[in-house]
Amino acid sequence: MAWAAEHATKHGGRAIALSLVLMGAGCRLPPPDEPEPSPRVTLPYAPRDPSPAFSGEAALDRVRALMLHPRTLGDAARERSIEALARMLADAGAQQVERQPFVAIEASTGRSYALVNLFGHLHPQAPRRVVLATHFDTRPWADQEPDPMLHEQPVPGANDGTSGVAVLLELLPLLAAALPPDVGVTVILFDGEELGRPGEGERGGYCAGSRHFAAEAARQPPAWLRGAEAGIVLDMVGDRDLHLPIEPGSAKHAPALVQRLWTVARRRGHAQFQDHERELAILDDHVLLTQAGVPSVLIIDHEYDAWHTRRDTIDRLSSESLFAVGDTVLHTVLELLTSPKP
Repeated sequence: MAWAAEHATKHGGRAIALSLVLMGAGCRLPPPDEPEPSPRVTLPYAPRDPSPAFSGEAALDRVRALMLHPRTLGDAARERSIEALARMLADAGAQQVERQPFVAIEASTGRSYALVNLFGHLHPQAPRRVVLATHFDTRPWADQEPDPMLHEQPVPGANDGTSGVAVLLELLPLLAAALPPDVGVTVILFDGEELGRPGEGERGGYCAGSRHFAAEAARQPPAWLRGAEAGIVLDMVGDRDLHLPIEPGSAKHAPALVQRLWTVARRRGHAQFQDHERELAILDDHVLLTQAGVPSVLIIDHEYDAWHTRRDTIDRLSSESLFAVGDTVLHTVLELLTSPKP
């Protein structure tokens, strides 16, 4: 999970992160209306599946299953877990699954890590698509623990590194059933988001996977990227006490998508989505995805109290929070991809 802009050194203190801090709170939404009595929304199209419904309970079960697959950076079992994730993408409905291997260096020690980004494509040849992304790696250092003796212990990562993956894997079959073949979705599971330590400045290795993707896309963009209209990045979305204010960098670079997401959430009665901006921007994978040409929004609860600690365990998650996020993203994507292209 990415640091806020005041901690931008976690992600290398790059100029783009510093520029995000300068933004004001300029993306307040109109006063909320009364939520619709029905949990459904009338869509501007006739979906193949007329009633796609996201299940928060299924997403929480998915978190439990994912926690059996070690994804901590440096763990010897990671490769088997990455293979399992690739199978999960295919089983969820991805018609094409790609791996993007790369090597990243931890700046403070010089240790190299063999990492892999995963891409699951629904309707790979479709001329229009939305990108849904999250990171799947979990942090090897619990450096926010009050006790320094625990700083070199791994973070379980139930919320930070797993909740977003669970939501996307549960969304993919619903989108596969509902979307017509001329619109598509690409799910990206980024690796190496947690590779870095506070204070590394320009040498920092955070967001390693999305950095690598953006660099490769600048050199030789994949064909599917040309049709990508928007991106939604999830990070720490399962907290029982979920609060989702608008992230300022998202409001700057993808204001129409922010408006659509938070309007859909309000219409569907998900009060976890708050209609004000947080004070400072966050450098997370959405920044690099935007750099790659996909204007992207970050959905994150940056105030999660177990962040980067040994307490980031499944008992702190709730199906209600996962449902609020999954349901909002599902109906936003359906509305976006079945409306005329802007």
